[in-house]
Amino acid sequence: MNLQKFILEHESDDPDMLILQRDRYPDLDIATAARCIHGRKTARLKIPSWYNTTSLLYPSNVSMEQCSSEASAKYKQRFVGKGSRIADLTGGFGVDTYFLSLVAGSTDYFERNQELAGTATHNFNELRAANISVFNREIDSAALQQIPDDFYDLIYIDPARRGKYGERVYSIHDCEPDIMEIKSELLRIAPEILVKISPMADISAVASELKETAEIHVIAVNNECKEVLLLLSRENKEHTITAIELSTGKGFSYTPVEERNAAVQYAGQSDLQPGSFLYIPSAAVLKAGPFKLLSSRMHVSKLAPSSHYYVSPSYIRNFPGKIRKIEAVYPFNRSFIRDFGKRFPECSVSSRNFPLSAAELKKRMKLRESSHYHLIATTDNSGGKIAILSVPV
Repeated sequence: MNLQKFILEHESDDPDMLILQRDRYPDLDIATAARCIHGRKTARLKIPSWYNTTSLLYPSNVSMEQCSSEASAKYKQRFVGKGSRIADLTGGFGVDTYFLSLVAGSTDYFERNQELAGTATHNFNELRAANISVFNREIDSAALQQIPDDFYDLIYIDPARRGKYGERVYSIHDCEPDIMEIKSELLRIAPEILVKISPMADISAVASELKETAEIHVIAVNNECKEVLLLLSRENKEHTITAIELSTGKGFSYTPVEERNAAVQYAGQSDLQPGSFLYIPSAAVLKAGPFKLLSSRMHVSKLAPSSHYYVSPSYIRNFPGKIRKIEAVYPFNRSFIRDFGKRFPECSVSSRNFPLSAAELKKRMKLRESSHYHLIATTDNSGGKIAILSVPV
């Protein structure tokens, strides 16, 4: 039996068990088979179009964890001019490289790891990506100096966010390569540089250090922040910030000046009425931070400066986040804790700008999860502790 046929026939098997049973298959590379079976399980949801190409090879679990999803890789295509010449300097498994190449005229893939570069070469051939050239080498400052001015239209780079002992790092200075050290060379070679940074990074701090930042994109999938992208440019201008939830397509774009100058409307007791609508910003918007501007631009009232919930008597369909209808608003006190669970034994809970966590509240009130009722514990603009019961719209 050849390796590819074995992988497909054993796709539902436990890869770890296959490794333990390797003696049963003396003529097969079971380590590679197990790795590819695990990779296909991940790709089925993360990179569905690659999953459908059954002849692809897959790298280590860590590389699969770190690679971009198909949805976020396709989002990056907006930065590529049709027919342009681009380079991915940290190619890895090659997901971003491949989807960027679908728009570009020619794409150079660079990867220092020989095994990863070999896997990518095989996969690009299987995917018929004829406009990708693979280079198994590291691009450091010395190598960059050998590339002519304006050789590329766009360079993409995803610095490694793992320390020497495998720990996660978040500062751009701790990533490899350090963008601060090579940005001048990169911008000599291409007018624009697209940089992927940690979703945990402080975007305001990064933008203040990287003065060449023209755009910041915060990308979430299923309300989980997955990527932060910086577009560096030779042009010196105020940067824009875009928060996008890819599963719904809802986004919000603004400039830091707009946020600083925005006039926020805070909610009073009359705004928190049954029948009003509760607006919960998406994870991408919460990361991006246009908290005042959301109020003025979307015509919603903010509960409190640090309570990032909004209310309105009107239904605003294009709000970048979840929308629920308020059923009741309770003052948070002992009688509420004692009695609420008796009326609503099934109710999910969340907590923000509140002294107790959602888990603590759920335990105290003896609540079970619900897909219908949702209780939000928070603080209003007067400093009062409140609980908002809401239902789907």
